[in-house]
Amino acid sequence: MIRPLNAREHSVALRMIRSATPSPDEADFAAFTPEQRQGWNPPEPISNEQRQIWECRLGEVMVTSRCDCGTCPSIGMRPQNRLDDERRNDQGGDGDWSDRTVLTAGSPGAMLLLFIDDDYPSYLELAPIDEDQSFTDFPEPETVSI
Repeated sequence: MIRPLNAREHSVALRMIRSATPSPDEADFAAFTPEQRQGWNPPEPISNEQRQIWECRLGEVMVTSRCDCGTCPSIGMRPQNRLDDERRNDQGGDGDWSDRTVLTAGSPGAMLLLFIDDDYPSYLELAPIDEDQSFTDFPEPETVSI
């Protein structure tokens, strides 16, 4: 099922790369319990240089998997030069968190996550907020809230 990102997937990922932040952020921290505050390691700020690298590398990835949950259009991605590398994570929640950034955003009825592993986008996830709701496509980029 290897294919290029479609226009909507690319546009949503690009919007997130340009503007989204890792979670939890400082605003989330304000609502943490004392126990959560002790265990929290704030994410590193994302530089403009880093965002430019991710934006360039978005053009180098191919869709290699699709979530089979039936309620979302989430996709896994790998760089074109590593399509056959089974060590390359394209499943979102699994993987090596030591070199991973997860950008978060929202859209009506859903949460959006963009996983970036080794400076390459690796998983674009749309998670419905209501378990009775399902989505067949990613939202229009202009409806994505950061």
